[in-house]
Amino acid sequence: MLDDIIFAVTNADTDSNQSEVEQQTELMYTDNTIWTAVFNADKTAIDHLIDIDPDVINTRGAVGECPIHMLFLCGTDAHLEIARDLIIRFPIIVTQIYNKPRYYGENILHIAIVKRNPTMVEWLLYNNHLESYREELLTATATGDFFKIGQPSYYGETPLGFACCTNQWDIVEILLKYGADMDATDSNDNTILHMLVICNLTGIYAKFKARWVEQQIINDSKKIIKSKLMKHTKLWNRLNKDGLTPLTLAADLGRAQMLSWLLDERKTIQWSYGNVSCVLHPLDQLDRDFDDDNKQRILSVIEVMIKNNNPELVHPIITSLIDKKWKYFASRILIRRFLITFLYLLVFLGTTIIQQTRPEIIIADENDQKAILINDKYSSVMHKILSRIGRFIVISGALLKSAREIHEMRSLGFWNYINSTGSIFLENFLSCSFCLGIFITQIFHLFEIHHYETLILAFTSLIGWGYMFFFIMPFRFTGPFVIMIYKMLFNDVLRFCIIYIIFLAGFSQSFFILFNENGLPGYISSIKQCFLGLLGDFDLDYYTGGQYPLTSVTLLIIYIIVITILLLNLLIAMMGDTYADVKQNAKKLWHLERARIALDVERGISKIEIVKWYAMYQNAGEVACQFQQCYDRTRPTRKNILNLVQKFDETGSVEDESRSGRPRSVSTDENKERVRAAFEESPATSLRREEILYMHDGAPAHYQQSIRRFLDKTFPDRWIGRRGPIDWPARSSNLTPTDFFLWGVIKDYVYATKPQNLQALKDAIIT
Repeated sequence: MLDDIIFAVTNADTDSNQSEVEQQTELMYTDNTIWTAVFNADKTAIDHLIDIDPDVINTRGAVGECPIHMLFLCGTDAHLEIARDLIIRFPIIVTQIYNKPRYYGENILHIAIVKRNPTMVEWLLYNNHLESYREELLTATATGDFFKIGQPSYYGETPLGFACCTNQWDIVEILLKYGADMDATDSNDNTILHMLVICNLTGIYAKFKARWVEQQIINDSKKIIKSKLMKHTKLWNRLNKDGLTPLTLAADLGRAQMLSWLLDERKTIQWSYGNVSCVLHPLDQLDRDFDDDNKQRILSVIEVMIKNNNPELVHPIITSLIDKKWKYFASRILIRRFLITFLYLLVFLGTTIIQQTRPEIIIADENDQKAILINDKYSSVMHKILSRIGRFIVISGALLKSAREIHEMRSLGFWNYINSTGSIFLENFLSCSFCLGIFITQIFHLFEIHHYETLILAFTSLIGWGYMFFFIMPFRFTGPFVIMIYKMLFNDVLRFCIIYIIFLAGFSQSFFILFNENGLPGYISSIKQCFLGLLGDFDLDYYTGGQYPLTSVTLLIIYIIVITILLLNLLIAMMGDTYADVKQNAKKLWHLERARIALDVERGISKIEIVKWYAMYQNAGEVACQFQQCYDRTRPTRKNILNLVQKFDETGSVEDESRSGRPRSVSTDENKERVRAAFEESPATSLRREEILYMHDGAPAHYQQSIRRFLDKTFPDRWIGRRGPIDWPARSSNLTPTDFFLWGVIKDYVYATKPQNLQALKDAIIT
């Protein structure tokens, strides 16, 4: 008990919680109370108090506990012996829970598990006197503040979760033996597997998953049909309230080792030859999924990795997947976008040159001195035409890019769009800034505000060419270098600028006061002098020529020491550290940015290209070819893109369902319920399919590999055809006259007694 008190005090969040624990401690040392008797394991005193008032066993303490809880918390043999005696006399007390917010919901089974006492756990569940309370013990949930998510004691609320999260497989076996629900979830919808990911327990994860699979096989053999969710969703594919599976939760928590183990645990070894193995890794949860728009789309491991900007999660499997995306579609699309953008910027440059091309007139005076006069406006018709065409292309390109960014903003959500990181943040920021700059310059041009038009256009040109960094970031040759520049600008230089602005404001105001400058122009001049001092280009006469030369020079020396010597060298040191860090993790950072760009490119490809490319890097090119021939190449809506894989799996088509007429698929919710009801009514009838043999088409044999793979997958060892598991019997068209005669004789002999099954037919042919 003292250990628990110390633990509670250590983890208390507020003073009120500490005072409750202090009150609990004081009660232990108050004479002639049930708490003192419990603390001292004084059975005589406890029995005496119960004889006086039987309701004393229901007394509540400072944190909502009952005497039975404190007996289990103390946990000595003497305390547990008293607890057994009380439970035999008053069985109802096993259902008592803490009733105050701190430990609300905890019962004695939770405590026995945390105290690592499998004997007591077994006794509570095995005892015949407690059989009626067994389910209540197993399903109790500890939901108090002490057990909330984020706390050290977040163990999944249920006793089974407590046993798993405290790494006690022997107790897990006991709980499962007495009917603990393996599908139980807590208030955050976390399953046991989610909890094991949070606790980083790979060994228990593997055992629990294997045990769950065994239980499903047993349930299926007993024809136990569960709810629709449990029937169709495997435990490791279920989502918590954050829309995360155990695999994606590991990525979200940044558990690189746990993620690596989970990815390795999912693999299937096709064949091995010495040290060489052919391994298949499922793409579900790993790669970007395609769900319906009216549902919350499930984030994949790659998307979680990108969202959290965590290069430590870059795994060889993820690297391989990114490389395949890049090989099959991302590089080609990005290069095409690069060429379009480059040509657009060349047009933008050409338009700027044409607009600033003006006729020059050379005039010579009497002394043969030449002067060049430049007219403010060009008079050439060709110049005007080219300028207007270029301006039209520039504005059109900005409009198209703006439309694309708005569409992406609506697709991702405004906050997700502006909270993007890495290369996508760079692309979004530069795109929006460039388009906004183009629109502002056109407005200024329309109202003939040429001064501000020139200023905005100058910065817009710089932003436009800076956009090209986005296209060279995914390449191995230039990517790490761009990442270094990006991190230095947005980390080291940004911090330096924030600190320098504070010093600049202070020193410039000091010099402004000392030199008695005139108004705002004087303050701007003071800022200019301080900034030039940062570059080492300061005028000493300027500082000594004032009314307070000694003070001015002293401040100048301090400024040079703090800014030029200290702050600049600190910036150089920080940039050196950033370079070393980026160089050390350059490969992972580069793969992270490459994945970010590949997913950004993937959002824009058409539905046919999605099917083709995804099928290609799964080595199913024939499927891609069939879709390429059957369906058009029109660009679908975002909803169609996200629905594509799910729609194909459910209906066998990528086309939208018709609004009227016969449905394209029998896989409707109504039909599913009808089939389920029929199965529950008569399960045996659904097993006849396993006894049926399927004959290949009676026409000349089809040799397409796709059909044979379908038959092997759907009817393993139960279809008849050439080169099939059951060889195709000879047809009359394949027989010579002699064979035909012998075939008839054999047929009469074999069917003299009609075979009742396939084995009887084989026996008749052999004998």
